[in-house]
Amino acid sequence: MVTSDPLVLTNVVTCTAIVLRLMMFRKPGGKHNWWASWLAYLIILAYASVPFRFLFDYYLHVHWASVTINLIICAAVFRARGNVAQLFHVLRPE
Repeated sequence: MVTSDPLVLTNVVTCTAIVLRLMMFRKPGGKHNWWASWLAYLIILAYASVPFRFLFDYYLHVHWASVTINLIICAAVFRARGNVAQLFHVLRPE
């Protein structure tokens, strides 16, 4: 049974957009940051669970606050063009 709840669908699309943008990040000639790569990998794993759970009918309910937070994170990821190091500038080692 596929849900037609607009909040669930919005969250699935938002999480999918975050995953795809992070996966498509390219920085030609840029310096490799191992911590940013691992952080991006963990974020992708976490956010990819939402569309996969939806596809296998295990994602039926979501709270509006989660959708709002995910929309804000999605906007930040697209603003940073998928660059986790730029997104989490505060975590950069000095």
